[in-house]
Amino acid sequence: MKTKTFNQILAILIAVFLTNMYSGQAQKKQTETNSEAISINERKQEKIVQDLLKAFNLGTENVLELFDEEAIIEYPYAYSLGTPSSLNKTQYGNYLKGALANMPDIAFSQVKSYMAENHIVWAEFHGEVIIPSTNQLYKQDYVARITLKKGKIIHYKEYWNPMAVSAMGDHKEVNKMFNDKSKQ
Repeated sequence: MKTKTFNQILAILIAVFLTNMYSGQAQKKQTETNSEAISINERKQEKIVQDLLKAFNLGTENVLELFDEEAIIEYPYAYSLGTPSSLNKTQYGNYLKGALANMPDIAFSQVKSYMAENHIVWAEFHGEVIIPSTNQLYKQDYVARITLKKGKIIHYKEYWNPMAVSAMGDHKEVNKMFNDKSKQ
């Protein structure tokens, strides 16, 4: 009788041990799978920041390819300079034609990106370029909030220092560079 009870207890202990062992392995595998998915997602979101900064030196069309057709682009401090603070994709294209022509070969550095949620990325970066019309060095630190929809930018909100824009000229010159040409 003792042997039969002992064997049953032993069988139960082995079953519990194996269940815990396989359960632990399954949890570890699930954690690894989740970590891999997050890592892949983070790389994709970091890539959108890198692609965007690179596109600024490749032209308007290259930048616009990264944006969803219904994208909204915001520059909260632009209003203080008399330039648009909220643009749709078409307006942004017109804005970029002036902006990129006046900031040829802008060099970006100190790029950092942070994943806030599955579809939101925060980015920090520094930009420098000599403005051709003033021959002044433009230096700017940017913070951008990028919201993605199916791999495209659906909302882009960029914060920067309006005082640094003085390297581009006075208010009138800045307005000429950045205002939507389709409205003029």
